[in-house]
Amino acid sequence: MKRYAILVVAFLAAAVCVRLGCWQLDRLDQRKARNAIIQERQAQEPIDLAGDLGTVAFSGSDSLHYRRARGTGTFDFEREVVVMARVYRGVPGAYVITPLVMAGDTAVLVERGWAPAPDGRTVELSDLRELSGGEVDGVLMPPPEFRQVQNAEPAWPRFEREANPAVLAESYPYVLVSLVLRRTGHPEALPSNMRPIALPELTNGPHLSYAMQWFSFATIAVIGSIVLVVRLGAERQD
Repeated sequence: MKRYAILVVAFLAAAVCVRLGCWQLDRLDQRKARNAIIQERQAQEPIDLAGDLGTVAFSGSDSLHYRRARGTGTFDFEREVVVMARVYRGVPGAYVITPLVMAGDTAVLVERGWAPAPDGRTVELSDLRELSGGEVDGVLMPPPEFRQVQNAEPAWPRFEREANPAVLAESYPYVLVSLVLRRTGHPEALPSNMRPIALPELTNGPHLSYAMQWFSFATIAVIGSIVLVVRLGAERQD
């Protein structure tokens, strides 16, 4: 009976491994579907944030996530946000986010770029200013899930873990678009020590390799337990 108990335990372990492998394959399918949606959205014509389509951005609809967009206005360098602890090629730094004030007293938070900061926080913003604004092209990024309690009378610049327009909106004297615009490209006016923030890579991730590992564990558990039981039976007969 002890030999059969080994088989029972091994097959239960194998079943768990197979289930985990199938879960990783499901994650892979979800990721492929998400990547396909992002690619489709980025292939569409850019949204003009100052035009009629721009009003949709205030609804918070996730159908605008990763859409290309264009805003025209003036940067408000007096009310910038520093998103702390952002690493670029192994170097600690921070994201510099500046409101682009557009017509109609509306604005969009623009991720202008990454700047080095040894402590992941301290950046000299006055050295990172550029032209006052003009036309800015980028991609609308989903708002972060993290929501931090804000001070009633915040000082500028703001130092945040994430830049969430829904949370920061009350700190500004104008209306914010509900999504952040990650500027694409490398404008000539970009300060020399600032780098563009890359868009998320559309890869399949490690899910397939993880699934193969779990299926391998299941195979090892089954075959190994059978070999062990056969050997134990042979030893008993001897």
